Amino acid sequence: MNTIYHRLSKIPVIKYNYSLKFLFAAFIGIHIPLIGIIAYALNSSESMYSGKTIIIIALIFTLLSTAATLYVLNKLLAPLLMSDKALKDYVDSGTIPDLPLHYEDEAGKLMGLIQETIQHLDNLAKEKKEITTLVSHNLRTPLNQIIGLCELMKVDTENTADYVDKVEQVTKLQLRNLSDLLTQLMESGKRQQAAPAESYDIHDFLKREIETIADIIQAKELKLLQNFSNEDLTTDISSSNLSLAFQNLLSNAIKFSYPKGCISVSTKKVANKIEIEVQDEGIGFSDTYRKNIFKDARSTGRKGTNNEASVGLGLHLSKKIIVQSGGTLTAFSEGEGKGARFTIKI
Repeated sequence: MNTIYHRLSKIPVIKYNYSLKFLFAAFIGIHIPLIGIIAYALNSSESMYSGKTIIIIALIFTLLSTAATLYVLNKLLAPLLMSDKALKDYVDSGTIPDLPLHYEDEAGKLMGLIQETIQHLDNLAKEKKEITTLVSHNLRTPLNQIIGLCELMKVDTENTADYVDKVEQVTKLQLRNLSDLLTQLMESGKRQQAAPAESYDIHDFLKREIETIADIIQAKELKLLQNFSNEDLTTDISSSNLSLAFQNLLSNAIKFSYPKGCISVSTKKVANKIEIEVQDEGIGFSDTYRKNIFKDARSTGRKGTNNEASVGLGLHLSKKIIVQSGGTLTAFSEGEGKGARFTIKI
């Protein structure tokens, strides 16, 4: 920060008021000629007190004080200029500024507000991008389901009506999730607290989610166990957010399970938290891999046991969306080839 503004901000009388800093500089500048004349008079002999000399001395000090005052006032504009540059840099190139936040006058508060606002806007932009990426990633599963059902309709005309019902079910679910997501994206920039969501039954929710992916489970000849708690478990967490995360975990369990293997979905209540656990007997992962399992892995994503493609973003974005919803997502495996367990706590 500019040295003059910084030093003036240490003077108690004008520390908290930006305009007083300008008035202080102007006051000193106005009185420099008078101070200069008095100093000259005190240090000069009486014979040098001619009118012409006094005028020349006054003019010199007036010019010096004007130049000094204009210089100081210009330097006092530093916070405004820095704020202007910060806004332009963010708009032009997306650069996040590093404005000083410890100044306590109006200019300091302005810099703090600009810093906070830019950071908030950048976080919103990243959040929207990541949620959109997660939706794009998770749409692969229902679209593949629909393609598979269409293929079955071609060869199994007797059960066409059943396949059409399943296509309708999958489509309606994804339309609902997309509608909820668009609503969230439209309201994500608003600072007011959103209205409380309605509670719903976790077990009914999970059963519907599992049903939408049943054909993929069947195609890989997998067995899916539902070990649900005997307690009634309800939550008001966004169902679309939970659906995106759960569908990704279940899809991964299918992808990384060996054909004819077993997957289990379990629920229980621990210390006022609902736990949803997805466990498989597939390829698992090492402790080293676990440390980075929730990071962006677009360049290191692993293929499934049937050579299924992997984008490498699902776990990263699933954890983010669960954390943003006030929950946690953890992963555990005893090692390579020993299966994996993922636990959502809400």
